[in-house]
Amino acid sequence: MNDVRDATVSFEAVKTSMSQSKAGTILRLAIHPNEVPPSLHTDWVGSRYMVALVKLDDHDQPEIPQHKRETDAMVASAGMLCRNFDFADYIYRQGLIEDYDSIDDEKREKQVVHGLRSYLGIESRSELHNNSNARERFKQLQEGFESWKMGKSATA
Repeated sequence: MNDVRDATVSFEAVKTSMSQSKAGTILRLAIHPNEVPPSLHTDWVGSRYMVALVKLDDHDQPEIPQHKRETDAMVASAGMLCRNFDFADYIYRQGLIEDYDSIDDEKREKQVVHGLRSYLGIESRSELHNNSNARERFKQLQEGFESWKMGKSATA
């Protein structure tokens, strides 16, 4: 596909209604007359478009949805946990990885990453963005780890 940015037209619009038909969801947007790209007037009805929408807040700044913030934090957390020695110990005790104690940090991290991906049923941690089952399994694993850590520190 050609560079999408070169073909992009942009404008601000307001959602006025939404409905469904056999063809799909129908989204109606109101565009200020001064903002309508001229090509919209001349393109045929039925022309196809690639669309990207960004919701703006009251200060005309992009509004990042809560769900996106949460999944971004989860992906970052998964990355950090894979470098955590205690997490490696925890998932070893859960049977998700083989012995990790006698290998260097880099190999241990790779082993933990592999074990985590395998447990979650994903190829990449970025799949947490779109895989609700993997997110739920990760949350449970994270909660188990936190409980295990609390118990471990209580006995120390």
